[in-house]
Amino acid sequence: MKQGDIVTFRRESDGGITVYPGLTKERESFRYIIDADLCDSPNLLTRIITANYLTGHDTIQIVSKKELSSRHLEEVRGVSRRLTGLGIVEQNLKSVTLQSFVDPTKFPIYGLMRRLQIILSSMLEQAVKSVVEGRVALADEVLHMEEEADRIYWMVIRQLLLAVLDRRVAKEVGIEGPMHVVGNRVIAKSLERMADSASHVALESQKLKGNGKGVDVKITKGLLELSDKVRSLIEDSFNALMKGDLKKSNECIERVGGCDALERSLTADVMRSVKEVNLAVGLRAIIWDVGQMARDAESIAEVGINRNLERPSNFCQWEKTQ
Repeated sequence: MKQGDIVTFRRESDGGITVYPGLTKERESFRYIIDADLCDSPNLLTRIITANYLTGHDTIQIVSKKELSSRHLEEVRGVSRRLTGLGIVEQNLKSVTLQSFVDPTKFPIYGLMRRLQIILSSMLEQAVKSVVEGRVALADEVLHMEEEADRIYWMVIRQLLLAVLDRRVAKEVGIEGPMHVVGNRVIAKSLERMADSASHVALESQKLKGNGKGVDVKITKGLLELSDKVRSLIEDSFNALMKGDLKKSNECIERVGGCDALERSLTADVMRSVKEVNLAVGLRAIIWDVGQMARDAESIAEVGINRNLERPSNFCQWEKTQ
């Protein structure tokens, strides 16, 4: 900026004043129109609607020159159920209008990610219990929980993209700067992958139809132990991130190796003692999925260390050079 330039002042909630170059104006309002006739590939319409939602498009209209097909209508209904705050507000034979009623400033990013972490930890606990105790109903419940986990994940991604576009939104949802957007994207993806892994365990449990209950007690005890270690690791990694505890984040990374070793030991036990092929394959897949959740938790701990070094600390002093 130079002398004579026009600027805009904005009073912030903490009493400070932010200066922006030029005149700020309200964000323009658009209706985003999707041509359903071009969406002839499976799930293409779903993905285009989802992408519009994620980029902050509030009014989305799906149109057809003739009539919307039953497949397209099912995709529209499915995606509206899957995305938080998105609903059908108008419909006729040739068009459907979706409207997002989400106020992004009401959903702090770390609160959403904490909810996702709690849900996926519960998913893992119930999925492994389903295998060990032969309770298929628990696996069914885990798959219902995955739907909620997906809704939160997509909401997190929407918040991150809106934070890039609008600094006011970024501040309202608790994002301090551009680097945090990148780190939070890594965290969100890691949490989403962990929820997927827990749902895979539930699906394998359904295939086993309760047969895991009769497996060697050494394997079932080991699987419960691995599950407990991984759930503790996930929680500790996230807590260390939130508290800015670099040593705890490092400790979490070191603990991943112990989970890997237990995973390998359990896999060897399955190969040695389980003779029924389908049961052995299912158990190996379950053990791998639980172990993968530990490796995904490592990514969260790594972000925690990186974030701790964004400012001077006892671990790393900053010294200005000429």
